[in-house]
Amino acid sequence: MDVISREYVEAELKRYKFPGMGIGVIKDGKVMMSEGFGYKDIEKKTKITGDTQFGIASCSKSFTATLIGMLVDRGLLGWEQPIREYLPDFRMYDPHATELCSIKDMLCHRTGLGGYDAPWFDANIESREVLWERLRYMKPSAPFRSQIQYSNIIYTIAGHIAERLTGKTYEQLLKEMIFEPLGMTRSNATMEQMLADGDQATPYWQGKDTTLSGAELYWKSSEGPYKIKSWNTDLGAPAAGINSTVNDMLKWLQFQLDDGIVNGERLISHESMEEIHLQHVRYHLWQWRFDEVPPMGGYALGWYNDVYRGHYLYWHLGEIEGYGTMQFVLPRDNLGIVVFNNIQKPDVLIQLSVVYSIIDHVLGLSEIDWSSRMWEQRENYGHMLEDWRIDMAGDSCVKDTRISHDLDAYTGKYYEPGHGIIEIIREGDSLKCLYRGVKQDMIHMHYDVFKVPDVKQDTILYTCPINFLTNAQDGSIDRFEFKLYTQIGPLVFERI
Repeated sequence: MDVISREYVEAELKRYKFPGMGIGVIKDGKVMMSEGFGYKDIEKKTKITGDTQFGIASCSKSFTATLIGMLVDRGLLGWEQPIREYLPDFRMYDPHATELCSIKDMLCHRTGLGGYDAPWFDANIESREVLWERLRYMKPSAPFRSQIQYSNIIYTIAGHIAERLTGKTYEQLLKEMIFEPLGMTRSNATMEQMLADGDQATPYWQGKDTTLSGAELYWKSSEGPYKIKSWNTDLGAPAAGINSTVNDMLKWLQFQLDDGIVNGERLISHESMEEIHLQHVRYHLWQWRFDEVPPMGGYALGWYNDVYRGHYLYWHLGEIEGYGTMQFVLPRDNLGIVVFNNIQKPDVLIQLSVVYSIIDHVLGLSEIDWSSRMWEQRENYGHMLEDWRIDMAGDSCVKDTRISHDLDAYTGKYYEPGHGIIEIIREGDSLKCLYRGVKQDMIHMHYDVFKVPDVKQDTILYTCPINFLTNAQDGSIDRFEFKLYTQIGPLVFERI
């Protein structure tokens, strides 16, 4: 039985101007599909196969949750016991959270700490221990256990907790406890390994027009995909840094369907698998809903929960520069689906079009034209993404004002304990902001206020204001306020 026609997928790729896609489907323990569509490299005309590596981005969270479950089974920690019972030096900004925060709180995103992608994304920090020490200085954006605050930094810390409890690196634990037992020989968690592999999908961005962002590029850009660099997500591997293939991910999905058993051996208890898949918080991911997907979803541990046309499922998506992934598990139907794209935003609509069409076909449900319905949603999705492109600096400025000092007076290194060092450098007649090896423009607004455009926080782009302040004793520039996150007030970086 054809799971989905090649013509359908190729037509979708052409419509959305996507370079390529990998699709895997497993049903009742049998691989029904493992195929590539389009190109892993457009210029070289090289094809995607079931063994081509993609960055799975936030789908990594399901692996981290499973790894933690295995450690719970070994008695190294408990789901609901405070982390401080096992690691007394655990500290969060909120004393209440410090005393009570459990690994379950972390894995279902209810610690109160959201955002904070700046310290880990594409970072050149050698160890997650640095983030462990910085955690205590990261201000929460919501009260502890009050609501879901999706957090990559917290998942990165969860992976480090596994390292501390075992004395092994997160990468070693993945390999020994998951990859090797499942036969996932083409999976890893470092950029170096992926780039050295020789069969990885080239990452792309949709169009070069910098005035457009997100899903706007669906209908406003006349340009096709162009190559971008591979972003280093090694530090945040427990949150978003695993690389894998269609064939390997099918083994992973079957492991979920088999309740943690592989080749007759149970690797994780039934109780832990239930804990991982159980909805712990309500969460509505999308701004639109179809009648077939009622607003009753939530978040488990490394998985979203939903119902599609009466069929229970858990799933996750992942998006990182150049890659998009969706994994779906329908446990009562014994069905698993994975979809890869080698292009950055927007990828959700085309992936859902493919996934829902596959589910309908495999389960024998009445046909729905998901291609047309998703295409009609592109403008809504574009507006949503435009809402995510936040200009915290604003367009207004006081005209005919100038800086109070010569440009050189603003240069130097500035420190904030939750983020480390930001260096301000001068290039000609302008200032640049240098953080984690990434250099960004600083555009003068008025007085001693500059703005830094397109600072990436997960899938959101910010334009952030930097306000330089003076020392009351001698009038020199000695610090700046950096409004880096929407949810919390400005961060103060002190001159070193």
